[in-house]
Amino acid sequence: MIAITQTTYKIMDNYNRLVEVLSTDEVESINKQWSSPAPTLRIATVCSGTDAPILALEQLLSVLNNDKDEKIQMKHVFSCENSKFKRDFIKETTAPSLIFNDVVELESGKGRCHDGNIRKVPDDFNVLIAGTECVDFSSLSTSPKTLKGGGRSDITFWATHKLAKKYQPSIVVLENVAKCPMNEMAKAFEDIGYIATFRKVCTSEYMLPQSRARIYFVFVHKDSAQYKEDCNKDDWVSKMEALGPNRKTNEKISWTDILSDKELSSKKSKKKGGRGKSLSESLSSKWLAEIVAIEKKESLASYGEDDGRPYTDATKNVEVLAHLPDRAKMRLDVQFKRAVKAGVDPLKVPLIWNPAQQLRFTDSGVDSNGKPKTKIAPCVTPGHEWIVSSLKRPLSGEEALALQGITVPKKALKQFECRQLRDLAGNAMSTTVVAAVFLSIFTTIQLIDNGKKRSVSEDDSTEQQASKKQKAN
Repeated sequence: MIAITQTTYKIMDNYNRLVEVLSTDEVESINKQWSSPAPTLRIATVCSGTDAPILALEQLLSVLNNDKDEKIQMKHVFSCENSKFKRDFIKETTAPSLIFNDVVELESGKGRCHDGNIRKVPDDFNVLIAGTECVDFSSLSTSPKTLKGGGRSDITFWATHKLAKKYQPSIVVLENVAKCPMNEMAKAFEDIGYIATFRKVCTSEYMLPQSRARIYFVFVHKDSAQYKEDCNKDDWVSKMEALGPNRKTNEKISWTDILSDKELSSKKSKKKGGRGKSLSESLSSKWLAEIVAIEKKESLASYGEDDGRPYTDATKNVEVLAHLPDRAKMRLDVQFKRAVKAGVDPLKVPLIWNPAQQLRFTDSGVDSNGKPKTKIAPCVTPGHEWIVSSLKRPLSGEEALALQGITVPKKALKQFECRQLRDLAGNAMSTTVVAAVFLSIFTTIQLIDNGKKRSVSEDDSTEQQASKKQKAN
């Protein structure tokens, strides 16, 4: 059972706010075309991290189905995630009947599941949602690759593409980073019978306090779905804009609203806080050279001066920060000095810093006018600890997930480590964005003949047909 907090209520209210953007006629049309006896939304999710799309759709449908005799039906047919602890999280939250381990296996028609057994891939899903890996396309990547560059982004995209080609779901929703090769990705789906459209969105435009730019694609299969009369793919884009940046009332929560007063537990570390031993790194170290250059360029106190390590000194007895390496602590010191120079005391005002990133990719949390950025948090990224300056601790996993619009069951909070929950948040889709994507789909797209399509056995490839004929002869 999810523990409801004041922040949780605000997140849940966002689904009502999205639906309120629609006209009465649009809502009636959605319920008429998508409610029973219309086909159940049979959804498969791959590489979606936390299965945030399922969490979002459950909330959205609860709003659309409220007080309705005929309801929009949804079934989560299967999920697929290559990380074990993320599969464990999915099992505890959305709990689909099948959880596969590797999307690359699924094109064969079967795959190993979370319980270790090999099972057949269901062939009756009509919606496929995928958040294929983005590491090779990210602006933070130190070795970016192309769509056919051999990296994980390449592999998981083409595996998802093969899955769609084999099973031909009526609708495919795909998410990736803003730097992804969007035109190439769209073309790949057009080549297998889909009408493709996409839009760049930012999570902060959809009532969540996080600056997270992503590309969302919607692919509509020509044989089993179509845009409604007087609609085309541009209308899906227009509806996304109406639900997000063009909303007349755009209620938002600040990232500081999601902060908890709970203390973070910390495993005992052999490494003590404070400055410890002298730095063993030399100026030839890239990170240290960057710090020295920034201190000089911005006229900040040098790290070697008495007041050159202010945040390290202020947190020397803080256990939850003791594990941070010297480079992380020194980056925090630079951010502290930047903020103080701008007139903000980071020990009194909550600022959010990422010490894992190079300083050129992040800032002190103070804008050019000297005002603290307490409204919108930076993009939550997997594997990173964001430090809340005034609380002298990292952003918790529960808080990071809240920035994605995800509330965590109490059982899961106990079962997973804080760093795992943060990693889940970094890989998740933003729930209100996914809800807007589907609300835009419901208003502009309809299934043809109840989304009926040829079965996989009826859709043998040319090579398979030729092989069968040769064997018959």
